[in-house]
Amino acid sequence: MMKSKRFEPIQEIAATSAKDLSRAMAEAGRKVADLERQLEQLQAYRDEYVRNSTQSAGAIDAVKLQNYRSFLDRLGLALNQHMKSLDSARREFEKRRAQWSEKRIEAESLNRVIDRFRQEEQRAADGREQREGDDAAMRWMLAARADTGNA
Repeated sequence: MMKSKRFEPIQEIAATSAKDLSRAMAEAGRKVADLERQLEQLQAYRDEYVRNSTQSAGAIDAVKLQNYRSFLDRLGLALNQHMKSLDSARREFEKRRAQWSEKRIEAESLNRVIDRFRQEEQRAADGREQREGDDAAMRWMLAARADTGNA
């Protein structure tokens, strides 16, 4: 079996793995984008809540003030938790991107190796064909000389 044929299944596995990792990377990227969008919405909600609360601030009693501060604290905790989730998602995306990049490079390298093997195999086949043609021409020429020498 030719070298190029022996390496093709390995290259196909690497290419399939690279495609799978590309899909996983894309999914991780979508998750990052979703979390970023949600974080922006949460920050906008907090900002709007603060803006509306300060605009309608008249006489605020102690209970309303305590509820206001408590709600802002909970929003702050939610924002912090969301930022942690976003950081984790970004790390996961970078991990997936690195895995994909490594596997893509491996698949491309195997492609180049297979191409080189095919070129070598083609040169060898061309050389054999040339030698066979030369040998046939030599036999024909010797046979033609032998026929003219016998005549």
